[in-house]
Amino acid sequence: MPSQDEIIHTVNNMYGKAETASFMLTDKNEGVIRVNTAAEKWYVVLNGIFSNLSQDLHFTAGRQTPFIMMYFQLKGTSTFATSTHLRVSGQVHSLNFLPAFRFNTSIRKNTVEEFFCVKVFPDLLLRQMHGLDENNPLVKFCQRKDPFVTLDAPQAINPAIYQSIHDYLNCPYTGALGSAYKDNIILNLFIHQLAGFTGAVTEQKHSGARLSKADIDLLNDIKTYLDQHYLEVGSLQQLTRKFYINSFKLKHGFKHLFSNSVMRYVDEHKMNYARTRLQQDRPDLTDLADELGYRHYNNFSTAFKKRFGYSPAAAQS
Repeated sequence: MPSQDEIIHTVNNMYGKAETASFMLTDKNEGVIRVNTAAEKWYVVLNGIFSNLSQDLHFTAGRQTPFIMMYFQLKGTSTFATSTHLRVSGQVHSLNFLPAFRFNTSIRKNTVEEFFCVKVFPDLLLRQMHGLDENNPLVKFCQRKDPFVTLDAPQAINPAIYQSIHDYLNCPYTGALGSAYKDNIILNLFIHQLAGFTGAVTEQKHSGARLSKADIDLLNDIKTYLDQHYLEVGSLQQLTRKFYINSFKLKHGFKHLFSNSVMRYVDEHKMNYARTRLQQDRPDLTDLADELGYRHYNNFSTAFKKRFGYSPAAAQS
């Protein structure tokens, strides 16, 4: 059993170095720690799980050269101490460009925390994107000089992001094929965050479908509401009344901005919620179906199996 100082020293090294490494500690009295780092050509992925520790742990990390930090708080709450104290609560993500960065982070005892973090090295990514137009948003973000920090203003993690992280952590390939598969996932996550945090939107294909800035702002507000209240949403009409928007603009504007229909987006949230409940809490299946708004369990079971390829009962086993 390593001492607390040995644990902190090991994890600090993993946070600070661009290397592939893993650390795991499982003890019924001391708790569970699993930290993995994977170094690729232009980024490093860190994935950590801390569960029911017997005492607080404090880590220090940072970098003196520019990097992009894509941070996903999957469970629990993390505390970052920089020039200020930031508390990042579960199921949110942030995109940050940091010319240099150093912080202290705390893992509290008797809690469960999980994060997925990607450190992108902009100079190396620019080499991978050689030949892209200088006005490409990816290129411009990598070339920026001033900080861009959203740790204090994160966004809710949507089902598409959860799926991307799941696919990365469960990559079915090895070798060069596996690296290409993972590179594509990380680049897509970067694009998704860049669009979400900088306000970039897809150019309209038809001038008649053009959305005003007020429309875009309202649709983003609706999306944020759905991220937080998906269990309460049962119909489009419920949203049109709440946000005073006509159904045509809601349906077509939402699909245009987010490449998904409103109710499918809600259903994806619900299915991911259901899978998490089934795997962690083992609820009564009929009660869970009712919580999600299904009148009959069979309808829920069919939708769940269509989404994941296995039944709700199988998810509990």
